[in-house]
Amino acid sequence: MTLSQEDGQLYYKLWMPLLDFVNRTYGVNKKLKSMAEAKNLDPVEVKEVANKLWSEIAIIDRYIKENPELPQEHKDIIQGWKRRIQGKFIMERHLKKGTIFISMEDEQVYQVSGIISSWEEMFYGAPMPLIVEATFIPFRDVIISDGLVMPYNIMIGGGMKRTFKDVYMAAKKSGQIHRSL
Repeated sequence: MTLSQEDGQLYYKLWMPLLDFVNRTYGVNKKLKSMAEAKNLDPVEVKEVANKLWSEIAIIDRYIKENPELPQEHKDIIQGWKRRIQGKFIMERHLKKGTIFISMEDEQVYQVSGIISSWEEMFYGAPMPLIVEATFIPFRDVIISDGLVMPYNIMIGGGMKRTFKDVYMAAKKSGQIHRSL
């Protein structure tokens, strides 16, 4: 599952100017001038800027204060990003309504939508389960990533695959799958 085309465009319309603000304000990467206008971006460089944002979440408040012209709906979406979940996750399976991720820290289970492409499309042919480093954020009534997901090239054996499947099945049975933040 992905966001609607309109919501996918809205996400990037909100996300990229925020990253530009972070980069300009804190001088994270002098080579990046205007990410919102750029055609090609190096994900590693963009992640460097995003890491600054996620490490000092109060930057969001400053951004909103310095951009009073933002519509309230957009402010609410951006404010929601302060509830981000970061860490290493097991991408366990793809479903019609999103991809299942299990936190390696606390075994919480999340159903996450793609932004423009589904997770299955983005990681086509990757052996499942897959370990990734990601930041999950709310977008309206679903969970998405910030778009800067770093996969680990680690093969997972059969015993671990069964363990992750069991974690997912237990969460499903008990209604403990997080579908929003």
